[in-house]
Amino acid sequence: KGYYEGYKKWNTLKMLHHSKAYEAAGEGYEELVPLMGHKPELLFEAAQCLSKSERLKKANRLLERAMKLSGDPMIHYMAAKNEQSMGNYQKAEDLLLHAIDMLPERIYPYYLLTKLYSEPTFFQEDKFIKAADAVLKKEPKVESTAIREMREEVKILIQNRK
Repeated sequence: KGYYEGYKKWNTLKMLHHSKAYEAAGEGYEELVPLMGHKPELLFEAAQCLSKSERLKKANRLLERAMKLSGDPMIHYMAAKNEQSMGNYQKAEDLLLHAIDMLPERIYPYYLLTKLYSEPTFFQEDKFIKAADAVLKKEPKVESTAIREMREEVKILIQNRK
């Protein structure tokens, strides 16, 4: 019975999440974690809501739990972005490098690394150039608007460094 109610509530929370009512959804997700915390998808959605509500530490606690349950690199990407937002650049770098080890063909983690290395207080020219180069030169599985936008932004970051 508990799981049935949990899944019903989760479906309602998904609607709030998709309509960008992150505060309300985040509170609901937090209530569901004790019952449904074995579902990495739920933990990820909860962490998204908490991140959007600027509750980054709490979000990353859920993401750490999700990492133990799932090999989805998106979990690492979100945790890294949160760590970067909190100024924990080394932790963000470690998470992104681990995500690259998981799926080296993806362009997105190199894009996130490029942005991380362009942070004034974490700038490392050699690493910045290497990550930017990967974004610009790696062959995407599928050409997309997202890839084009990432590449454009990286070109701007490179220009700003000159």
